[in-house]
Amino acid sequence: MLLSAIKYVRGYVYVQLTGYAPERFLNLCGSRDILIWNLTPCGEEGYRFCISVEGFRSLKPILKKTKTKIKILKRCGMPFEAHRYRKRNVFGAGIFLCGALLYYLSGFVWNIEVNGNSYLSEEVILDFLKEEKSAFGAKKADISCAELEETLRSRYSEVIWTSIKIYGTKMTVDVQENLLPEENYQKADDTVCDIVAAKDGVVSEIVTRSGTPLVTAGTEVKQGELLVGGRLEILNDSGEVARYLYNSADADILADVVYPYEDVIEAEYTDEVPTGNEKTDYSLRFFGHTIENPFFRQEFETYSVVSDTGQLHLTDNFYLPVSLTRKTYQEYRNVRKTHSEKEIRQIATKNLSNYLADLEEKGIQITAKDVIIERKGRKYIVKGTIGARESIVSYQPTEVVNITGEEGQETNESD
Repeated sequence: MLLSAIKYVRGYVYVQLTGYAPERFLNLCGSRDILIWNLTPCGEEGYRFCISVEGFRSLKPILKKTKTKIKILKRCGMPFEAHRYRKRNVFGAGIFLCGALLYYLSGFVWNIEVNGNSYLSEEVILDFLKEEKSAFGAKKADISCAELEETLRSRYSEVIWTSIKIYGTKMTVDVQENLLPEENYQKADDTVCDIVAAKDGVVSEIVTRSGTPLVTAGTEVKQGELLVGGRLEILNDSGEVARYLYNSADADILADVVYPYEDVIEAEYTDEVPTGNEKTDYSLRFFGHTIENPFFRQEFETYSVVSDTGQLHLTDNFYLPVSLTRKTYQEYRNVRKTHSEKEIRQIATKNLSNYLADLEEKGIQITAKDVIIERKGRKYIVKGTIGARESIVSYQPTEVVNITGEEGQETNESD
């Protein structure tokens, strides 16, 4: 594509070669680095091909040497177009103004793409960019990508890495979020902490790296119960506490926990049945302002809308502040229906699978499922428990205790 654009800008001609030795002509052009493309044999009429304007001007000695003739069939490219419209001043001014407008618009951001976000929605990130005056329509010269990256990481604890780049008029925001459970990264680095249970469960595995473990595998714990202490007792010769050493607790603790599960499915439901009637409307968005079609009318009482928006762009990264939206209004009628028991079980299975998938996405291992379906009137109730194994690590500041007096009395300074 780039080579074709260069050829168009420099200009070229489409010619026909005839004479005694056209093959010798072609060989001489190759030896003198004269570029020829789209070469097509024409039987007794010789060959047809494209050649640049500069190459065409250097053919005279070759034509004389090979006793061949060349005829111009078509002139192509910008130099010939400019010559053809040289007297149309308004057309030339329009081209100049269009180029100047494109150059001016290239200094702004007209498209933003967000990648890698999961916890943070795209709307949240776009609102952040708007607060930082770096959203749609912002001037590229006023945007510092490095400062935006640092601000985004500091404002949202979920973001552990981000990269913001500007290519042409397009800004890309790539983020990487911490997918570990929230309690695993809330510990303050400058505070001595204990590990406490984040929820009720039975400890299945504990690996302590620092601190004093207070539970073992198989211990049933309650939410908030101390699991690994960050305070170590130092005893004297009499077996009394002489002093304490403080070091933040660090451990991996997995526990078997139980999640209650309940889902209600209505036996009767309203189905939207399309009637086949539809209407299409178009709207234009220009510099952030929407221009609606004033002549469009739709008279459907119940309908759904399908929107498709396309933004004008010259290349993959050169977007313009112009977009066209197509809205299709599809009429439907509401029909009351009743689910069969087979359909109810399919819906219940799908909902349960989605719930389990959400848990597994958070790093929770499913160990057991005990779910039943009961019918109560016009409703089906799916309820039971989900057994899971997950980290129950949560942090809280360690209570600081000082030893005072010769009797070794303890003084609590945690307050």
